[in-house]
Amino acid sequence: MRIIAGKYRSRKLITLEGLATRPTLDQTKEAIFSSLGGYINDFVILDVFGGSGALSLESISRGAKEAYIIDSNPDAVKIIKKNAENLGVGQELHVYLGDYKKILERLNNKKFDIVFLDPPFRMKVIDELCQYLIENDMISEGGYIVAEYPKEDIVEQDYEGYRIKMCKRYASSEILILEKDDETCE
Repeated sequence: MRIIAGKYRSRKLITLEGLATRPTLDQTKEAIFSSLGGYINDFVILDVFGGSGALSLESISRGAKEAYIIDSNPDAVKIIKKNAENLGVGQELHVYLGDYKKILERLNNKKFDIVFLDPPFRMKVIDELCQYLIENDMISEGGYIVAEYPKEDIVEQDYEGYRIKMCKRYASSEILILEKDDETCE
């Protein structure tokens, strides 16, 4: 796995051995960032299930101001920190080890421009997380929720004040991008 674009372009990332994480494929990452328009300068990122940190590190490479990564696996957090160190990413990355619900409660006074939700496929939490983020007004105006989940899962796609920016199926997963739509938000 590697960084696709930006200042760290073509730099390799290490991943956790085995099935503990399921890294987002380069093709999928490219589709996500293309759909977001490629312009993420000064964005603040939240990555709720960080894995290797690939999505957040890709975002920083493309100009994001800072990224907050949550993961409950100590080995994954070590990999995230190692990848950040290898790239020379410093203060713009905030890594949290622990239960995502508790950490989200600590972060719910912040606004994020992009929130990545890519939980382990056995966890069926996309709807719950989208609802939490929306109810706690954690998405900035014009911001995005990017969710990856098994293609056979049924995930709510109709949230007041949000429009579907992209919904695309891949081999074993589906990507949903919701955009906070300024025109429908009061």
